Amino acid sequence: MVLLDWFFIGLLSFAMLCSLLLLFYLFYFFSIQKELKKKQWHKRPKNKVKRKKWLRTRKMLEKQRKRYGINVFIFLVVMLISAGSAFYARYYQLTNLTSDDAKVVVQGYLLTEDLEKKMMTIKEGGSVEKVYPQFQEVSSLLVSYGNRPVSGGLSTEGAKLLTRYYVSMKNIGLNLTTLSQEQLTEQETINGYLKDLKKINERQKAVFNYFKVNESALKQKN
Repeated sequence: MVLLDWFFIGLLSFAMLCSLLLLFYLFYFFSIQKELKKKQWHKRPKNKVKRKKWLRTRKMLEKQRKRYGINVFIFLVVMLISAGSAFYARYYQLTNLTSDDAKVVVQGYLLTEDLEKKMMTIKEGGSVEKVYPQFQEVSSLLVSYGNRPVSGGLSTEGAKLLTRYYVSMKNIGLNLTTLSQEQLTEQETINGYLKDLKKINERQKAVFNYFKVNESALKQKN
């Protein structure tokens, strides 16, 4: 269970505890309010001794009502803040990448960009022998990152987009690791894989848009 899960559960549990205390103080607040509305508290006794006792008791009830009213307000505010924070934490978890997923997304972006550059180098007549060892290394890394399971806690849509992206990275990596140097000299092969990379880029953009990843910042890293 990730930290945000504990944060959500802890805050929600605290909000529920506050709601119980809120009900407790509300009950006593309205009980005293009801008591003070009785006729006996609207007319002072004529007898001096009884009047002193009446004033003392009424004052005590008013103090209790005020104290319970303050407690009601405090627990209401704390409950709302706790519940709001809990649901914000849950919303944040549903719509934001974990540090592990963010690392995979960033590395996937950098690797596919690098792979596309190497493909274009070969297509434009560059040396296959020079690029091939780096090419194989990049392909292996794509398989490694693509094999990683999506972190739990994401929304259904977010997890689906991320899973499709990981699978596409893994598949192209697996296919490319089996290619020989001779196969990479064929323009048809290169063009086919460039099309596959374009599909990965489309899935990549969908992930970036959903999780609000700053692509401009990634381009500066590349």
